[in-house]
Parts: sequence; C-alpha cells; structure tokens
Amino acid sequence: MIDWTWTEVDKLEKQEKWNEAKAYLLNSWRQNPADLKTVIRLGFFCWYVVVEQGPLGIADADVDMDELETLLEEVTHFGLTHFMTNEDFLWCFGYMISMFPYYFGDYEQWEEKGISMLKRASELRPDEPIYTYSYLRSFSNTYDKHKEVFQQVQIVLEDRFKGEGLLSDYFKNAFN
Repeated sequence: MIDWTWTEVDKLEKQEKWNEAKAYLLNSWRQNPADLKTVIRLGFFCWYVVVEQGPLGIADADVDMDELETLLEEVTHFGLTHFMTNEDFLWCFGYMISMFPYYFGDYEQWEEKGISMLKRASELRPDEPIYTYSYLRSFSNTYDKHKEVFQQVQIVLEDRFKGEGLLSDYFKNAFN
C-alpha cells in the first residue's frame, strides 16, 4: 500500500485550506498525471470535501462544489482508463464509489462497479486486510468474516495510514 504521507497537502488539509489544497493537488496532477498517489489523493480530496461539506462547515461560497464534483469525475475517468490493474487505485476508488455511487453516475451501475473494484483489489492482494475488509464491508451478510479481518486491520491500521491528511484520518477513523 502507498505511503499516504504528503507533508504539504496534509498541512493544508489540517488547516482546512480547501482551495489551496485543491490547487496544490491539481497542479501536482497536471505536472505528473501518471503519479498514482497524486491521482488517489486528488480523487479522495474531491470526494471527501463534497461528501462531508456539511460536517466540515464548508459554505458553497467558500469552495466551488460543482468544480470539485467535475474534477472528481475527471480524475475517476482518468484512473479508470490508466490504473484498473493497480490494487491501490481499485481499493480507494472502489471504496469511494461503493459508499456514494450517486456522485459518479447511475446509482446501481456505479455501486456494482465500486464493489467489483474492491473485490478485484482484494484478489490482487489477498494478504492485505485493508482491501479484504473494505470488500467484505460492502455486504451485510459477512459479519462473521468481518470480525476476523477487522482484527487483522487493527494490527496494520497505523502503518497503512501514516500522515495526517484527510485520507489517512478518514480511514483510521472509519476502520477503528
């Protein structure tokens, strides 16, 4: 799994400088579109801010949500075109898509796509409990298997999500 630490971005996100963080990530992506960490961090940033706008206390006047949604679509399309064999991409985007498929298009179609991406990530890396747990969580009838994998996740959680950015904080909280 990628080391999610990115000091400059983590700092901007912690300070809730949403526009500056978006600009930094977008500029990084434009300079190096093939960098997987940048694609995932940018996609996650857009997704998280759009999804959590209310709890984050972000007003529409503060951040252009339409721009973030458009950017999320663009980054998702780019990733689907270039990284569909990479387990980190499949896991993170599969997670985001399966959690809130309506931000990506037709609900049922995208929900199914997100779950299939999670499944593929766990198949590519069956030794990675984060991928397995994310996939199993997408089904309500796998609670017993959840518990077993959840314990494995707890052992690796801090190591897998180093850094203090939105992505690391989100998953440390979601999986804890």
